[in-house]
Amino acid sequence: MQPSAALTRAPAIEHTQSLREAQLDARGLRRAPHLGFVTTTALRSSQAGSLGGTVLAGVRPPSTMTTEKLVTKTIRSTCILLSALGLVFSACAGSDGKDGNVGPTGTKGADGAEGPKGAQGEPGLKGEPGPPGVPGTGAAGAPAGAGGAPETALTAGCLGPCHGFKGIVEQWKTSTHYATFISNLGGDEVASWTGATACGNCHAIDGIEQRLASNVSFVGTTGPTALTQGQLNYKSSVNNKLSEVSYAGHASVAVVHCTTCHDSSAQNDPHTTGEAYMPGSFPLRVPAGANDQAVLELSSAAATADGTPAGKYTVGNACIWCHKSRKDSTDYIGVANNISSSHWGPHEGPQSDVYTGKGGYRYAGKTYGTSQHASFDKGCVTCHMPEVAENQGIGDHSFAPRLDTCKTCHSTAKNFDVLSGQTTVKAGLQRLRETLNNLQLLTRDAGPTFGPLDDVALADQNFKLDLARPKNPVDANTAGALYNYFVLSRGSAFGVHNPAYTRQLLFDSIEKLAGDTTGIIRP
Repeated sequence: MQPSAALTRAPAIEHTQSLREAQLDARGLRRAPHLGFVTTTALRSSQAGSLGGTVLAGVRPPSTMTTEKLVTKTIRSTCILLSALGLVFSACAGSDGKDGNVGPTGTKGADGAEGPKGAQGEPGLKGEPGPPGVPGTGAAGAPAGAGGAPETALTAGCLGPCHGFKGIVEQWKTSTHYATFISNLGGDEVASWTGATACGNCHAIDGIEQRLASNVSFVGTTGPTALTQGQLNYKSSVNNKLSEVSYAGHASVAVVHCTTCHDSSAQNDPHTTGEAYMPGSFPLRVPAGANDQAVLELSSAAATADGTPAGKYTVGNACIWCHKSRKDSTDYIGVANNISSSHWGPHEGPQSDVYTGKGGYRYAGKTYGTSQHASFDKGCVTCHMPEVAENQGIGDHSFAPRLDTCKTCHSTAKNFDVLSGQTTVKAGLQRLRETLNNLQLLTRDAGPTFGPLDDVALADQNFKLDLARPKNPVDANTAGALYNYFVLSRGSAFGVHNPAYTRQLLFDSIEKLAGDTTGIIRP
């Protein structure tokens, strides 16, 4: 019996199927019933379970073209599936977990290369002074710069007695001379005080130097007869009138300074020589010998301009050269007088006229004496420049009077009103003031109205602020009383400079004006 056609074609089908399996095995896939492919292993297992290794009837072997299409389709399906799975897995990814613990510090690496230099920082605070250095080895008396000291350094000679903390310069800075200088710096008066007027003779820094060199201006051919002794008045050869010489220097500084009174020529100037100060090494300009005298303007008779020797006061002569009235009362006051200006009368610093007992207006028939103060061998210097022990015994250049000096004679004095002398003089000045004001001769107004002193001014006792009230004519006794009032209010220190002479002038002046002299005793 012949086998069936189906059975006869079995080897061929098996061969074709084997080829397909081989192709699928090459790709690792075979069609599965539910996915359209099975693995090669599953297919083989299926074949093993078939009818004795034969192919089921009714299965048609695909052609070669159909097989390639199937493989391509399978690959595409696989890619799509894998992409979908990737999206699912991505969507299922959770948030980042918590950071783990910090691991141990690693070993220090090698130092890097040095960086560029930074910008300069701000200066630091000043440190404490270092300890004193070792003294220099320069010999005593060696020139400046020796011994290790720089040439510009201050030496012991500079510091004492001039430039130390308690030296002459610091004393001078507390004086009226210094205060006047400072108050006029750049002011209107500087030009007049150093211009071609009489002011510069005392106010210009070189005023005394120019007078000693006879470098002054005057009208006519003849100047003062005692110019080198400080006289300022002269009789003009042109009109025979008395006048004052004018300053002829070129200074532009109005100050009474070290070089105003002291000779600062090269051989004496310690700033030039570098030598330490020794007594007498910086001498005064004015003659200050035992027999030298300064000259006041008061003359022996009218129209003579011969002046009056002030007295032998050695170093005190320097003060008299400027601290005087600058007026010759013998010639200044005549029978009839024209009080032409508020500046009529003596200058504002007439202390020497009172101190010497020789400068006021003297009434005929009266005798004038003096007090013990006028006999001091150094004059003004005795009280105004006492020696300062801690400054080599040099006189005090503040020029302020010291009560200690007064106590050498007035041991119980507690102020300058010794024995009520100042109180008495103030009372006398007030009576003379009131009398003169009633005569329309006093004012505080420099112009143009020149009103009399009001009640406030009359009560303030600032006598030195009073000025002359213009009036013409004024008789000799009245003009003399007005002149004496200005001399005493501006230069007597309320009688301290010369108690006896001050009270004599006060009493006589009040009496001549028919004023009240009750309680005022003429010495």
